[in-house]
Amino acid sequence: MKLETHGRWPLVAAAAAAPVSAAAVPHPQLRPLAALLAHQTEEWVWPGGFLPWMNREVLGSGQDEFPLDRRMGLVINVGLGWGTSLATMAGPRAAAPAAFLYVSHLGNVVLHLQWAVRHRGYDPGLLTALLALAPTAVIGLRALLADPEVSGGALAAGAAAGAASSVALPPLLKRRPRRTRVVR
Repeated sequence: MKLETHGRWPLVAAAAAAPVSAAAVPHPQLRPLAALLAHQTEEWVWPGGFLPWMNREVLGSGQDEFPLDRRMGLVINVGLGWGTSLATMAGPRAAAPAAFLYVSHLGNVVLHLQWAVRHRGYDPGLLTALLALAPTAVIGLRALLADPEVSGGALAAGAAAGAASSVALPPLLKRRPRRTRVVR
C-alpha cells in the first residue's frame, strides 16, 4: 500500500503516536500531544486523504493541494499543533497556548463533525476528533478553569485566539491567491 502523506512530517507524527500515547499513561502532561499525533495520523497517513478532502470538499477549490498546501500543513500541524501541545507541559505558565490548543481542538471537532453529518459519511480525522481531541480539549479547559494559578487574562486570550483561528482559517484559505512562478 502506497501512502500519500503529502510530506514527511506526517510519518513522524504516525511513528511517534504510539510511543507518546504509551508515555502519556504515566505522564498525563503528554496527553495533548498524544491526542494530536493520533489525529494527524488519521488525517494525513492512515487512512489519510486530509489534504485533498480539505481542499476539495471543505474549501471547494477543486484541487488536491490548494489553497491548503504541504508547507502550510507543516506550519499549522507541526509549528502550531506540536508547539502548543508541548507548551501545555509548562502548566499554568502556559495557559494562553494551552487554551488556544484546546479551543482550536474543539473547532476541529466541529469542522469534522458538521461535514460528516451534512454528508452522512466519514471524513479523514473524524474518529480521532471525536475520540481524542474532544475529550482532551474538555478535560484541558476544565483543568485550566479550575487552577487558581492560571491567569484569567491569559486563559481568555488563548481561548479567543483559538476560536478566532478556527473560525477565520477556512475563509482566509478560500481567499488565498494562487502564486504564479515568474520564469526569467
